[in-house]
Amino acid sequence: MKLLKVIFFLLLTFNITAQQIIKGSVVEKDSSTAMPFVYIINKSNGNGTMSDNDGNFTLSTNKQDTLICSYVGYAKMYIAVKNLKPNAQGLVKLVMAQAMINLNTVTVTSFKIKPYERDYMNKVIDESKIRKLDYFNSPITALYMQYSKEGRQIRKLAKIFEELFEEEEVQKKLSPEILKRLTGDDKIDYAAFRKYCYYLSNYFIMSHDGFDLYSRVMECYRAYKAEGRTR
Repeated sequence: MKLLKVIFFLLLTFNITAQQIIKGSVVEKDSSTAMPFVYIINKSNGNGTMSDNDGNFTLSTNKQDTLICSYVGYAKMYIAVKNLKPNAQGLVKLVMAQAMINLNTVTVTSFKIKPYERDYMNKVIDESKIRKLDYFNSPITALYMQYSKEGRQIRKLAKIFEELFEEEEVQKKLSPEILKRLTGDDKIDYAAFRKYCYYLSNYFIMSHDGFDLYSRVMECYRAYKAEGRTR
């Protein structure tokens, strides 16, 4: 029994000695931009932590462990603890690389305008602009379209159709399906997210593409998630 106690004590002492506390920060590829809320998981036991607002973290590991760094929109990184190189202050730096964003395979299923609907909508929009196009060539038509009840109705309907066309263009770049795939958050409320990220206006979405657009979406998503608004 005494021998077993000694062996147990030696194993416990060895395990404590083998463990090491890693302190450091998570940054983007430029090595200067801190990344908050990055998950850092010990692959060996599933324990982990999350970087704070300044990208800093502390984690207990063993030399044989492997760390998994995960963050939406970034490539998942695997790094062996033995390969970490602390600086003079004993701190390590984990550099995350952005994942290639390819959403070409996403089908916009939530918003579609049928061909015959599009033809009718374009016809109404064209009619609403007669007063602008034919003001000098046909002043009677222009006056009729501007002041008649029918003219006002056509203009009101045309405005609705123009807004629908605008929304169709927006959905091609940032539909609920695209947002879920981009963030990896299947529970995200699209309407609530758009309302929260007020600067992601229809104009901004339509006038930006690729990384310029999706990096801003992810920037807002990080703030959205930090406030606990992911659902």
